[in-house]
Amino acid sequence: MDLERVSVGPPEWDLVSTAVRCRTTGAVSPADYETFCGTYGYDVTTWDGYPVLAAIRELRITAYAAQHAARNSSWEREAQLRVDCLRGRCGPRPWAWKGIL
Repeated sequence: MDLERVSVGPPEWDLVSTAVRCRTTGAVSPADYETFCGTYGYDVTTWDGYPVLAAIRELRITAYAAQHAARNSSWEREAQLRVDCLRGRCGPRPWAWKGIL
């Protein structure tokens, strides 16, 4: 069982992951995200704190890619893309990041 993200805290921290998968990486379609929000009853992207939590999440998934790229050169391109995106070198979101592992 993967418990690395288990915590007690505001639901926004959990919800931001799905929003980032739509708005940042493009892994979740806008239609699927809209369905998710309708089912859950709340769109975290309308919350004032969303940009901060989204930036933290983006940095974490970029660092994850860099960590794996350090051990496997086949992931270097994806890790560099994520860094370039966060540094403003790749245009607006979503950036179509690929999954690692």
